[in-house]
Amino acid sequence: MPRVAPGQRKRAYKPKTKTGCLTFRRVKCDEARPHCLRCTSTGRKCDGYPDVEELSSASSRGSSVDLWISSSPALVRAPLPSFLETSQERRAFHYFITATAPMMAGFATESCWSEFLPRAAHYERPIRHALVALGALHESRMMVSRGVKLDSSLLEFPLQEYGRAIRSLVEPFLKKERQAMDVCLLSCVLFAAFEMMQGNYGSGVAHQQSGNKILSEIIFDESTGQYQHDTLSISNTPYIPMKTIEELYLRTDFALSQMVTTQDSTIFDKFENTRLSLELPEIFTSLAEARNTLQFLWTRFRCLLNNLESQANSAELPQLFSAWQQETIEKTTQWNLAFQAFISKYGHTFTEHEKIGVLVLEIQYQTGHMNAVISRTVVDDQMAWDPCLPYFERLIELATKVLDSPAFTAAEFQIDVGIIGPLYHTSACCRHPVVRRKAIELLERVPTLQEGVWNAGITARAARRVVEIEEFGLGVVKEAADVPDWARISEVDPTFDAEKRMVTIKYYRSGKAALKSVREPITETFEW
Repeated sequence: MPRVAPGQRKRAYKPKTKTGCLTFRRVKCDEARPHCLRCTSTGRKCDGYPDVEELSSASSRGSSVDLWISSSPALVRAPLPSFLETSQERRAFHYFITATAPMMAGFATESCWSEFLPRAAHYERPIRHALVALGALHESRMMVSRGVKLDSSLLEFPLQEYGRAIRSLVEPFLKKERQAMDVCLLSCVLFAAFEMMQGNYGSGVAHQQSGNKILSEIIFDESTGQYQHDTLSISNTPYIPMKTIEELYLRTDFALSQMVTTQDSTIFDKFENTRLSLELPEIFTSLAEARNTLQFLWTRFRCLLNNLESQANSAELPQLFSAWQQETIEKTTQWNLAFQAFISKYGHTFTEHEKIGVLVLEIQYQTGHMNAVISRTVVDDQMAWDPCLPYFERLIELATKVLDSPAFTAAEFQIDVGIIGPLYHTSACCRHPVVRRKAIELLERVPTLQEGVWNAGITARAARRVVEIEEFGLGVVKEAADVPDWARISEVDPTFDAEKRMVTIKYYRSGKAALKSVREPITETFEW
C-alpha cells in the first residue's frame, strides 16, 4: 500500500441510501444524551430517545466508474492539526506502539498493528482515540498486575478516550454524512478489543459482529478491483489494504466461532466466494501465512460440518460425511507438510516468541486433525473421543511448553486463538480423569490470559463444572470408560450478557434416568 502523505488521502462520496449497515444486537441504553453511545457507536437507532434521522437518499448512481465512486467532489484528508494534545495522550500512544501493538499481533510479525494503524491515527480521530485508549488501558492493567496502586484519573483516562473514539466515529452519521468504510471496520476491531480487554465480552462480541455485518455488505468487483458499500464512503487509498482487513476479520471470527457454536458463516461465505483458495503451497513463507491458511481451512470445514449435521435425517449423510472427512484430512495433511517444510528451512532463525507461535499452530493443527479423524457414524456419540487420548496427551505436552517458554507472559491479550480453546476442548472431550484435569490446571496457571473472547480463568471454571457434572455419582473414575455416554455433556453454548460481566452457559446431557439419545439442556450462570 502506498504511504499516505499529508493531503493525499481522498474520500469520495456516493449516493446515500436508507439501508442501515452498522446494526448489532439490542443492548440496554446507557442514557447518554441526546443519543445513547452504546447504540450509536455502530449507527443503531437509540431506544428511548427521538430517532436519529435516516440517511437521506441522493441522486441515482452514475455509470462505469461512478457505479463505485460518486462523482461528487472528493474530500481531502490532511493530518490532524493537533495529533496528540496532552502528555497523557502521547504516553498512551507511545505505549500502544511499543507494547500493545506487538502484543495484539500475536506471535507473527505484522505491519497492521505496528505500522498501518498508528499511521491512520494521524488522520482519523476515531482510530487515534481508540489507540490511545487501548495503550492507556494496557499500561494500567500491567501496572495493576505488578501491584501498583493507580489513582482514579489513570483509571478513567482510557474510558474517556474510548468515549471520544465512539463519538468521533458516529459524528458523520449524526450530521447525515458518510463515514469511511475502512475507518468503520478498523474501529469495530479496536472497540471490540477494548471491551474484551476489560472483560466486557458481551459488548466486545457486539462490536465484532457489527464489523462482520459491515464487511459482509461490502461488494468487491474483481474486474475493476473496486469496492462498494451502500452507506459508507470508499477510498482509493485505504489506510490498511482491504486484504489485510479481511484477514484480520477472518482471525477474529475464527476465535469467536471456537466458543460460540451458533456463530453464523457470514464471514466465511464472503471469503469462500471471493479470493481465498484451497490450493496450498509446498512451503509457507511466514508464520502469518501458515496461521491464516489453517484458520481459513478450519472455518470452512466447520461450516461444512454444521451443514451436514443439519441434515441428520438424510439418507445420503454417511456418503456426504465420508467425503467431508476425506477432504478435511487431505487438506490438513497438506497444510502440515507445508508447515513442517517451513520449520525445517527457517526454524534456526526463529525468536523465542516465534517458537511459541510454532507450538500454538501445532496445537491448533492437532486439535483440528483430531476433529476430522474421529468416527461420526452415530450422531452425538461422545464415546468417539475416547480413542483420541494420544491427541489429548500431545496437546497437554505442547501447551505446557508454551507456558514454560521464557517469552510467554500471562498478562497478555491478543485477538487470536491460542491455547485456551484447545485446553478447554481437552478438558471437556477427554474423559480420562488425569489428562482432563491437567488441561484445567494449565488454564488455572494463567487465569489472566486472554485470547479474544477466551479468558483462561473463566474457562477453567466452566471446565471444572463440566467435569463435576459428568462425574457426579459415578464413584471413582479411573479411566475414560468409567464415564458412560449418558453422563457426558455433548455441547456447551455460552451467551454473554451485553451489560454485565456474566455469561449464561447451556450444557446438554441426557442423565441416567432418561437413558435416551436426546440430551436435555442444563443452564447455569457465571459472573466475574
